[in-house]
Amino acid sequence: MRFIDTNLFIYAITAHPRFGETARRILERVEADEAAATSTLVLCEVAWVLEAMGRRGEIKPTLEKILSYKSLKVIGFDESDILMGANNMVAHNTDFNDGLNVAIMLRSGITEVYSNDYKHLGKLDFLRLIFE
Repeated sequence: MRFIDTNLFIYAITAHPRFGETARRILERVEADEAAATSTLVLCEVAWVLEAMGRRGEIKPTLEKILSYKSLKVIGFDESDILMGANNMVAHNTDFNDGLNVAIMLRSGITEVYSNDYKHLGKLDFLRLIFE
């Protein structure tokens, strides 16, 4: 099972000129029953980005679409994940949200990530980034 990072959803939603097509193909595989996971934090980030882009009206339909993927597991987080996320932020020099998502992935036994965030996640040698 692979974790889907925020950027993948955003690239597909916004039809990013360079990365949108790849992101869309990955999400089509998940929609066609490839097992994958994401976090409630990722869903919040998707909503925050759409809101910041002035696309508030797209938030609910976008989240409904993502949540309709039967093979997508959405993983929540608790207080211990938050503290581990802060620890990851310092230990691995990531931003807090990436640190929290790493805590969620590790707790869930996930080490492969659909993402091209080489700046943060890509420097963690225990994660394998996939963007194809």
